[in-house]
Amino acid sequence: MSDLIAYKSNALVEASYKLTLQEQRFLLLCIGRLKSGADAESPKLQKTMTITAAEYFDSFPDMGRKNAEVQLQEAIDR
Repeated sequence: MSDLIAYKSNALVEASYKLTLQEQRFLLLCIGRLKSGADAESPKLQKTMTITAAEYFDSFPDMGRKNAEVQLQEAIDR
């Protein structure tokens, strides 16, 4: 993944304190996938995206490849 910069509102920062590490990582990965720029759709229109366990692991390799699928599922299910 390229070096992305995400600017978070105070509300998002405060809400992240209630999220698990897996949920925070999932959210950051989703934010990083949003298209930006003058020709991009509004984030409100970018409602669906696919995140694979391999992408999750590639973004956060410290969790270990075997744990990526389990941790991603935990983030989604909660």
